[in-house]
Amino acid sequence: MTTNIGAGFRNADSELFGRLVGCLDFANDRPFFQAYKAHSWKSLKIEPGQLILDVACGTGSDLLRLAAQFPDTQFIGVDKSENFLAVAKERAGSTPNVQFVPGNAQQLPLGDGAVHAARIDRSLQHVEAPAAVLKEMVRVTKIGGHIVACEPDWETFILFNGEFDDSRRIAGFFQRSIRNRYIGRELASLMNECGIATLRTHVHAFWTSQLPEADVIFDLRKVADQCAEAELIAREDAENWWTLSEQATQNGTFFAGLNIVETSGVVG
Repeated sequence: MTTNIGAGFRNADSELFGRLVGCLDFANDRPFFQAYKAHSWKSLKIEPGQLILDVACGTGSDLLRLAAQFPDTQFIGVDKSENFLAVAKERAGSTPNVQFVPGNAQQLPLGDGAVHAARIDRSLQHVEAPAAVLKEMVRVTKIGGHIVACEPDWETFILFNGEFDDSRRIAGFFQRSIRNRYIGRELASLMNECGIATLRTHVHAFWTSQLPEADVIFDLRKVADQCAEAELIAREDAENWWTLSEQATQNGTFFAGLNIVETSGVVG
């Protein structure tokens, strides 16, 4: 059984790399994703002269937008994927206030208290040890610095095209492909255990009535096929679900939704 995008982000340097980049670029251009990211950036309390860390920075899109918005602030992105970093560096060009370096999120290549604030966005869902990553973020952030994490709560993932049972099965299959599918609701608890105080949580609700949009973000065609391969639904039912979803999109009744949880706090 081939891997869907949900599981594919665990190893970005795989044969899925091109699709992963396409998924990230597509999402980053959507108004919802731009809005929740902008909201989370405010929680970093960015000031001139600071050094801001982006853990698991991917293709660097967020840092490049931040670097343009805050030209007197320095930004550093860390990612273990050589391919992601190559894309990020190419896109950065000669941008003077951003750099991208290789590194494992559980062993960040930075000294204690090296940065003024740190963020991670939709990556704790994929790592083996989310708490270890948060502890590293605390270690490299100065006392009083802000830490921000945004993660989906995959139990809130909903699909509906007028049909209940197969929609639930397909949504559930994708949920189970995520390593840490409850990480959104766990953020505040994990951050508290890691010594992050003054915690604040905000929930961002994503939804779309467009199957093509949901397909790019959630890899629905592949997931429906995987459900059939795993004999969770019949092949005929998978095809019928897709046809119903196309019809629902045409009349405005298709629905795909997911909550993204943003939690921020201060290093004590």
